[in-house]
Amino acid sequence: MKKILTYLIISTSVFLLVSCDKPAPTQLVDDTNNDYEVELLNKDLENYISSGSDTSGVTQDLTGLTNLISVSGIKITTSKGTISTSLAQAMFFDKSKPIYYSDGKLLGYRTIIPGIIKFNETEANIVPYRLKFREEGIQKDTLIGNRYLLYNIFGGVPDPFYFNYNAQVSFEFSTFIGGNTVTFPILTPKEITGNVVFTGKSINKNLEATLNWNTDGIGKVSIIIGLIRPNQITSIPVYRFRTRDDGEIRIPARLINQLPLYRFEKIVFTFVRSYEGYHDYGDNDLLVSSQSIHSIVIEIP
Repeated sequence: MKKILTYLIISTSVFLLVSCDKPAPTQLVDDTNNDYEVELLNKDLENYISSGSDTSGVTQDLTGLTNLISVSGIKITTSKGTISTSLAQAMFFDKSKPIYYSDGKLLGYRTIIPGIIKFNETEANIVPYRLKFREEGIQKDTLIGNRYLLYNIFGGVPDPFYFNYNAQVSFEFSTFIGGNTVTFPILTPKEITGNVVFTGKSINKNLEATLNWNTDGIGKVSIIIGLIRPNQITSIPVYRFRTRDDGEIRIPARLINQLPLYRFEKIVFTFVRSYEGYHDYGDNDLLVSSQSIHSIVIEIP
């Protein structure tokens, strides 16, 4: 169960981050100021259906996503301790094979496996990739192809891939057709470690949260806030903050207390420090993303 929880939190966080270059059903909320920007990721929490994968309702729009290369170092902290994991994945989309909703709206594209991919000289596994989505209030899913994946939980899943912070991951892609090989290093960020301090109580509608983390002093970090229902292990992402990497942010009390917290059991704060850029590959661009992620799961006070 612990491994499942880890994977679900990880994959939602990773996909939320690497999807920032494409349209998504989000909107800015009016608490945005010069210190941070905040997006509302889900307005309808009552009818939201958790997909249990990295294609939750927030990230289902794959129409603008280019070919993706992503590596992550992740920590999940709960009341039982912290689990460390490493994740590497790659997805290539065939724009000539679109997938549509029943009303004709574009949902995404089928994936292809054009060659062999290695991260740190370890060949990635090829695994099925199912896209889960909601249509007219009903949860559906469809197999859209395969993706490349390496996944290592400390003491668990044995893929020999380890994410080194503030360093680099070697990437190698050898095509089936033509036999061309592309290699380049993926820079990795400094490890991020967060902390959450609550004051007040949800029942009194005065719950506040102060978030701290080890600063890198440059760039920005993303902080994703999600909620978990009783007896469930998937989280519903609610807010995404973008703020300077200066080590502290106070979450406005109004944003927390306007949520229907009484319907949920846990709240998840995910701290993300990332590098992102594009690498030319013939006529296609590779979106290359590397991130340090720390998710903290807390019982709602």
